[in-house]
Amino acid sequence: MRSQPQTTGPAWWAIATIALVACGTDPSPAPPIAAAPAQGDGPSSPTEPAPTTEPTAPEGWTPPVLPTRSAGCGAPHASIRGATHKTAGGRTFHVWGPSGYDAARAYPVVLTYHGWYANGRDHQSWFEMEKYVDDEALVVYPDAAGPTWDISGETDLVAFDGMMKALADAYCIDPSRVLAFGFSYGGKLVNHLGCKRAGYVKAISVGDGSWGGDGKACGRLPVLVTHRTRDNDELIAWGREVRDKWTRLDGCAPERDVSDAEMRCETQRGCAAPGSVTFCEDTFFDASWPAEWNHTVRESYRLFTWRWFKAL
Repeated sequence: MRSQPQTTGPAWWAIATIALVACGTDPSPAPPIAAAPAQGDGPSSPTEPAPTTEPTAPEGWTPPVLPTRSAGCGAPHASIRGATHKTAGGRTFHVWGPSGYDAARAYPVVLTYHGWYANGRDHQSWFEMEKYVDDEALVVYPDAAGPTWDISGETDLVAFDGMMKALADAYCIDPSRVLAFGFSYGGKLVNHLGCKRAGYVKAISVGDGSWGGDGKACGRLPVLVTHRTRDNDELIAWGREVRDKWTRLDGCAPERDVSDAEMRCETQRGCAAPGSVTFCEDTFFDASWPAEWNHTVRESYRLFTWRWFKAL
């Protein structure tokens, strides 16, 4: 299947709009929050440099205009904790909703993509992003179709389209406020997703991941990159390369401003709307931790990611 052009929406939203008009397996449990972060992709995580292709943005690209409520608004639900759904194409994903889900309120969506040789439920069991969204969003954990995501082709772009259609039909969501948050190999995917589905994802967050996708004909969107200095699986240099590629794609100036000294974050100047690029380097290190624990997005940065997205 050919890539969808950036000037038109994916099929899922055409269908949802009509409806609106009509009416790494993680091998061990996460350590305690006070003691250490959870492990990363598992024992088979690849260590590979990011590709060096130069990203490009299409001339005259403009973001799509999306409704702020979905067809599922008004449909009551009991407590949403781990509800499993399938897309029309058979892809599974798992939903954690606010404790007091209100069927009349259109919620933002946080898509949380797992790493290499993992799945959505295993990723949720230690990442628990739902704890860090202030009880104000639907957190969704998709499952890859195999051991890895398709970071250069159509497979997981089509799965995203189907997942958003299913979410829009089942729940009251705000389709204009979708964050794709990818850890490790999942970070590679959200780079690809942010490029090819910019606007249908409002923003992306890459946590200890490297570049994915061909970087061609990308749209613009807000990007947050968080990376640990001592990560020996996905090197800090690869996180900086993600920052630099999105700096070019979002039309930003090379100069940066300190945006959060406590979290060691810098934001690029002068980006073309709606793009922005923020890079945070997590320098925390504890020599008593196993080396693989350096490959994670620590809890404070999960919360920071939500607060960053909420402020957009």
